[in-house]
Amino acid sequence: MAANVIIKSEERRQQEAYVLEQFGKGGGNASREAREAAECINARTQEAYKELCKMEGRR
Repeated sequence: MAANVIIKSEERRQQEAYVLEQFGKGGGNASREAREAAECINARTQEAYKELCKMEGRR
């Protein structure tokens, strides 16, 4: 059985740490659920940002 492992870039780790800090969960005291939520928030934020950049490039 293979493990589901995501290897994250340093930039992604920093972005997720920022999200955790904004929700008061920084400093390594975040629960597994909080880290997972930060990961989702960061992923959706980055998707929206990329889409916005594409839309602005068309103008």
